[in-house]
Amino acid sequence: MQGGIGEEELQEIRSKATALLLKEDWVQYTNLYTHLISICNRDDSSANRKTLLSALSNRADGWSRLGNPVAALKDCDLALSLDPAHVKTLVSKGKVLMELGQYAPALECFRPVKYLGNGGTNETIRGLLEKCQNLEAISRTGMVDLSRWVLSGFVGKVPELAEYVGPIEVRTSGHTGRGLFLTKNVDAGSILMITKAVATGRGILSKKSDEQGQMVMWKNFVDKILSTVEKCVKTLDLILKLSNGESGTELEVPEMGLFKPDLDLSTSEKARIEVDVGHILKVLDVNTLTEESVSAKVLGLLGCQAVGLWILPSFVNHSCSPNARRVHVGDWLILHASRDIKAGEEVTFAYFDVLRPLKDRQESLKTWGFECKCVRCKFEEKVLGLFRELREIEDGFVKGSDLGCLLVKLEEAMRRCPVKEREKGYIRASFWPAYNSVFESERLARKWGRKIPGLVQVAQSIFEAVGADERILKLVASRLKNGGNGGLDEMERMMRLARGTYGKVMKKQAFKALIEA
Repeated sequence: MQGGIGEEELQEIRSKATALLLKEDWVQYTNLYTHLISICNRDDSSANRKTLLSALSNRADGWSRLGNPVAALKDCDLALSLDPAHVKTLVSKGKVLMELGQYAPALECFRPVKYLGNGGTNETIRGLLEKCQNLEAISRTGMVDLSRWVLSGFVGKVPELAEYVGPIEVRTSGHTGRGLFLTKNVDAGSILMITKAVATGRGILSKKSDEQGQMVMWKNFVDKILSTVEKCVKTLDLILKLSNGESGTELEVPEMGLFKPDLDLSTSEKARIEVDVGHILKVLDVNTLTEESVSAKVLGLLGCQAVGLWILPSFVNHSCSPNARRVHVGDWLILHASRDIKAGEEVTFAYFDVLRPLKDRQESLKTWGFECKCVRCKFEEKVLGLFRELREIEDGFVKGSDLGCLLVKLEEAMRRCPVKEREKGYIRASFWPAYNSVFESERLARKWGRKIPGLVQVAQSIFEAVGADERILKLVASRLKNGGNGGLDEMERMMRLARGTYGKVMKKQAFKALIEA
């Protein structure tokens, strides 16, 4: 075959490709098909055209495995320009688009294959179509149901999720530069965003190896970040829009379209992009999240510590009166409202335990290097300055005085002082450790039960003021299960607490299983 390729040589190349595929040596795999494509381009015979189509499709798969979707799509488009109905290429292109979160174009690739392929192909395509349709629905609505996975005890694969940006936008924030704000009213549990980490670092660390293990985990995490940004212009641009912690730097407010996967496919075809590693490390130091947090719930991966970088959640600031929590599912982060939030409010979560008195929170803030100016902190500073009685009660808690007696005094003081219902929630949140000690003890609960509000009422008050908290939810659930007036009203309050704690991501039975775990 003049200028083309002989059957024997073709068979040899196919054997080598199979071996490289089994070894997952994607660099050599793509190089081999580049060689084959160059041979095919010398001859435009129908036989060579068929080989060329297959080679382009296979090289596209190799580029995709190497994390270069632009090169993969370029090969797919070239093959489809030669044969718009080439089944393997349509499937390859659909898979790449699906990985990029471009579900509508991916469906356009999969649908015609359903009618072009054979029986085996149709079965595969049905699975891809169903998966793509599910992910497309999540990307539009943010509706997720993790019930089956939760009820199974997190057995099997982590559920597949899709990027979703809800009713939120980045705006200038008064005290913190930039923040995330609601564009419409939402109720507790509403999903605000679903997003995948740029990279995560995970490890099971023993106490003896904690420091060394954390250093290794951090290094692996940083290496993953650098590897990603060296290949992807868009990811690098997004990371460079995050704060590096240096004061006095004017930060732009990015357009929300930047965070949507359908914007463009700006992955570089270059082997490497020049990166300012020092700047990236500063950004990571300020914006990296630890999965295990008082404001987060990790589903699955029990006993595993992890850090990660999620771009849009990096704009969420701290508040001692937070209104959001996060759930981690594999490398995905689901941010949800932990209480009802009104349009225009800033979305915040707690960087540390805020169910403590003002003085304790201010001590924690010193390690973070900023002051909290939220409405709760301002109120508590004012009320403790005005009412000596409340200061004396706070001092009594510190000195270890009788908790029940102090709580009675606290409730009486709030009745006498001109404080609103939400402000009572702020104060109760500050003294939750004392309430918790009383409610956990059956003896103390019986002794003081008629002189202070009941557990469900206190939990509801704190929930309305500073959002849901898993510790409070579990105590309420335990009391109701053990016969503590578990009527329909109390059970509905508990489920509302559950939605605020874990988000609207599962059905009632799964909520109960998670609470009791």
